[in-house]
Amino acid sequence: MLSSIRNLSKSTFNYRNRINRNMKIAIEGCCHNTLEVIYQTIDYIEKQKKIKIDLLLICGDFQSIRNSADLDSLNVPQKYRTLGNFHKYYSGELKAHCPTLFIGGNHEASNYLWELYHGGWVCDNIYYLGCAGVVNFGGLRIGGLGGIYNDRDYYTGHHEKMPYSQQTIRSIYHLKQYDVVKLMQIKKPLDIFMSHDWPLGITSHGDEKELLRIKPFFKNDILTNKLGSPPGEKLLSKLKPKFWFSAHLHVKFTAVVYHDDSEDKSNSVKTLSIYENPDEISMESNESENEKDPVMLGDDKIDDKIDDVSFTQFLALDKCLPGRDFLQILDFPEANGSPEFNYDEEWLAITRATHDFLSLQYKELPIPCEEEISERIKKERQWVLENISDFHIPKNFQPTAPSDSSLSSEQKFKYDLRQPFLNPQTIAFTNMLKIENKINPDGQTIVVED
Repeated sequence: MLSSIRNLSKSTFNYRNRINRNMKIAIEGCCHNTLEVIYQTIDYIEKQKKIKIDLLLICGDFQSIRNSADLDSLNVPQKYRTLGNFHKYYSGELKAHCPTLFIGGNHEASNYLWELYHGGWVCDNIYYLGCAGVVNFGGLRIGGLGGIYNDRDYYTGHHEKMPYSQQTIRSIYHLKQYDVVKLMQIKKPLDIFMSHDWPLGITSHGDEKELLRIKPFFKNDILTNKLGSPPGEKLLSKLKPKFWFSAHLHVKFTAVVYHDDSEDKSNSVKTLSIYENPDEISMESNESENEKDPVMLGDDKIDDKIDDVSFTQFLALDKCLPGRDFLQILDFPEANGSPEFNYDEEWLAITRATHDFLSLQYKELPIPCEEEISERIKKERQWVLENISDFHIPKNFQPTAPSDSSLSSEQKFKYDLRQPFLNPQTIAFTNMLKIENKINPDGQTIVVED
């Protein structure tokens, strides 16, 4: 029996086609160019358990590599610069097994993700949340922040331009204060938040001793309070999502963060039972030989006293390799809306209210005080209500740069793949919000026909 997750708030959206069963969401740690294996794993689980996975969340290092030229924007050692199989999903040769939502990490085809700074489809049925963002899916409100923290680049603008230098190929995936400030304006509750690196200090809320047994080299960073992201810690304290999913450190780790110090936390270990003993699937094993239950998530029994406690359940997962804890299936019984992506009303208002301060120079633009931003958001929320009637995210994926499978010798001369492309989805999004498109406005506009 799959574990139940209780007390998820229902969305304010009215959906046309609701799910008449518990929504099941798969959470993946780092993808690392193994998309096909991840979908094979999900397919195997569905057949073994006779269930349907409604949504896959990937917590970074997705590596949306369309062609060999994209490898120049991927910051990994040369031996890891492989094309992988995403280009097959991009070209339409393969189809995503289920709706998929992902954030960026520190090993990405950054040139492509930058085209979709505000979020968008990287191929059919796979949606990128953007550098920071919030969307709604099936009655759940899901937020996220891509990249990792580096204090050197935190207070800079989004200044990186193609072709990337040895410095900017790294700084492009470093967190920027601007994106964190946007997320800090969220006031409505979030069901799920995704980040690539862990929030600073999260290890003190879980089994730190067991973590150090597995990863003893974490000890110094934990002792010096350097393991994790300070902006992540700040967002965790402010947003208080019900669930926070991360990756990056290639180890499974669970924790419960209480947001009310007056509460008795003596029963906190019981809340972790929803994550315990999820025997991951090795794709090298034959189905008949795999007698373990890959989606048995533990005992449903959770102490009733936690119902009124404000807390966040944290889960970090490994990368996709045989014998590793890279995938988790969770039940969301109250998320029974239509299984499709919708724009978030509050996030659209925040985007309009803060867009003037999105800097494309090395120096970030001065960000107004919280009171001024709040007033701007209040005004823009009214604009959103008056001007946007359909929050459904259109399925308007269009390829920009050619995929590897369609890259002929003639196209190699026709397109300059070292230069950025202007993405039609970004144009559509900025047109919808009536804001200036700052993302590759002078980029190449030719759409490749397969």
